[in-house]
Amino acid sequence: MRKEFKNEFSWSFSRDNLFNECKRKYYYNYYGSWEGWKKDSIDEVTRTLYVLKNLVNRKIWKGDAVHKEISRVLKSFETTGMIGSYEASVKRTTQIMREEFKFSKEKKYWSTDKSLRKVNALFEHEYEMDVSDQEWIDNYNEVIKCLKNFHNSEIVDELKNIGTDSIITIDSITPTPFDFNGEIIYVNLDLAYRVDDEVKIVDWKTGSAQSNTLQFVVYVFHTNETLGTPLNKLTVIEYNLQDNKQYIHKFNEKEIKSLYGSTKEILKKALKLQGTSIDDYRKPKGRKGGYADVRYVYGREGEKCKRCSAKIKRIKIGGRSAHFCSHCQKFE
Repeated sequence: MRKEFKNEFSWSFSRDNLFNECKRKYYYNYYGSWEGWKKDSIDEVTRTLYVLKNLVNRKIWKGDAVHKEISRVLKSFETTGMIGSYEASVKRTTQIMREEFKFSKEKKYWSTDKSLRKVNALFEHEYEMDVSDQEWIDNYNEVIKCLKNFHNSEIVDELKNIGTDSIITIDSITPTPFDFNGEIIYVNLDLAYRVDDEVKIVDWKTGSAQSNTLQFVVYVFHTNETLGTPLNKLTVIEYNLQDNKQYIHKFNEKEIKSLYGSTKEILKKALKLQGTSIDDYRKPKGRKGGYADVRYVYGREGEKCKRCSAKIKRIKIGGRSAHFCSHCQKFE
């Protein structure tokens, strides 16, 4: 018997990002648009919210095209033991992007019976934005550049040398859940593989956005919890395919224990208190989340630090606000 599809609360890095970006947008994405994929049996408002929430801009489309092709190549390697050619990746991706562009430009996403997770609906087409042909070409060329850097990467060379038995997981459409203190957290690893007694976790990046350490900490938690791999045997490789640079995130045991313990407690407390209610954001039944009452610094600019009584300060990093205590948290 097929399990009933429920809209259950869970935590993921993408959900956390959206929650912090805009509480109203978070509600529309995860609650207001629920069941909007039922085109012919749902009300117009819900269907509209569902379509609009699935719109992506051309930069996200670029990243999606790269990630899907890398996933296809690696899954084929896992089955056949062979890494397909760069030329084959370019040909396949070009054809798919042409079809997706046509589908989006004709706004067929409004009438399709398919889940919009399986097709691309572009923000630029829906709002008929003035994007030049050259801008679209540049976006496509960045996809090709990323694919070239992937095929020429040290990671691909290493996989060829150690073989398919080393692969633990490759990106999937459905994120993997794991139980964290009674709450379900969803994680989607781009790639994880073994080298001797260590596990390498790869996160492919296709843009210039600043990475978030919390994302990599959660990856480490997930792998430790599901595979039992010792924390000091885990390495996260942040691979920026646009710049063709890789950044290694590996912590010594003391740092891992500190991050592991404190992050676990923070996540546990945030989940228990059901998040933060800012502006008019509420839980589905209208009640406020309780985490705002226990925050130490965020949103408390000018107030006293709960630890030392110094004033909380706020700065802008990458267009986002960061709050900190100048006494307890030295900023350099």
